[in-house]
Amino acid sequence: MSGGKSAVCRFVVLGLLLVCWFLAEAAAIGTEKYSEGVSVKKTKGTWTYDEAEFIRQEEQKQEFPDSCTFLGEREEEYLENRELGRMETASVIEVLGETQGLLPASAPLYEEDRESCLLSEDMAYKLFGSKNVMGEEILYRGRILIVRGLLRGMERTAAVQAAKEGDSVLDTIAYGANTEDQSLEDPVQTFLLRHGIQGKVQERKYFAACAKLLVFFLPLVIFVRMVRQLAGNMRAQRGRRIRTAALWAVMIWMTVLFFMLFWKPLGLTRDVVPTKWSDFMFWKQMTQQIRDNFKLLLQTQKTSLDFLVLGPFFSCLKYCILTWGLYAVRCRIQKKAGAGETVAGILFSWILLLGTIRFAGDSALWLVGQKSVWFGTCFWLVGEYAAQRMQVSYKNGCSIKIR
Repeated sequence: MSGGKSAVCRFVVLGLLLVCWFLAEAAAIGTEKYSEGVSVKKTKGTWTYDEAEFIRQEEQKQEFPDSCTFLGEREEEYLENRELGRMETASVIEVLGETQGLLPASAPLYEEDRESCLLSEDMAYKLFGSKNVMGEEILYRGRILIVRGLLRGMERTAAVQAAKEGDSVLDTIAYGANTEDQSLEDPVQTFLLRHGIQGKVQERKYFAACAKLLVFFLPLVIFVRMVRQLAGNMRAQRGRRIRTAALWAVMIWMTVLFFMLFWKPLGLTRDVVPTKWSDFMFWKQMTQQIRDNFKLLLQTQKTSLDFLVLGPFFSCLKYCILTWGLYAVRCRIQKKAGAGETVAGILFSWILLLGTIRFAGDSALWLVGQKSVWFGTCFWLVGEYAAQRMQVSYKNGCSIKIR
């Protein structure tokens, strides 16, 4: 393959690799956004409206009340636009409480506004032929509801406040612990015992942690390879104090940059730290709890809220696998890059990042604020270029001595 074709091939592989990595980062951000809080699904049956309202009122009497929003989902329900004579089926999430922080929407459902609803974008198009539907009316189970906003990242879905009369589908609690409470007890179990609730606890935060690790793995591999190159140069420069000291300085500086760009705080919370040093079974129990949560979430019937987390998580996994495969291909076809090609690669990565942000949807704003995606390629390409130049400098020095 000629030099020009080889350079183009390397740039194509680099571009695909970076796009996949940027998309994996965006998917990890999406997983993190929707994995906060805990869901408690009732073991059997549902709560009536009065039962759910009683639990919420009792919780408000506590010194540190926790937030609890009751919800349930009806599948294949009819929504009707009477004015245009259009009718469509959708999954309808019925809510008792406010949806702020629960559903990704352009506007929340407020508890006191019982004649309102939210529609996903595709349902807005099907019923009204447009996304500008705020203030429009739909008919749902004999109720005339006013559209207050659009749901993001959800398909064939609507959200409404639960009706006081009629059958109830409230079978899940979206729970959020009050952070002012300094008790060492498990807040979720304390909440369940306080109100006599029997339900299965589903925690989604582990998906966010796994997504972060998946995205972090590629920069870690790149960093380890560069450190190995530098270590090899250091062994070759043994006996030359000045050059060895310079290599040590480069390695320390690269390590500092790596931690600044890619290492994020683990965010250890009370539930992952043992309360007593002698609690030797804590880590085993916590590992078992994580396995149980994964198994429960994967095996139970999925709701629209579950797909908000599972969708981005599996997208992150898919893009990470593609990224690792492309990185392996690049390692096979990699040649010694010059300064010009390194600078071109950095500018190329920024152009690709701007294009990815343009189509990243809701994750675009968070993706813009990530230092790792803006400076990660600089760290990678400049680090590889510096390691190659040091190796070339050593080989040239050896050849001069031999002569």
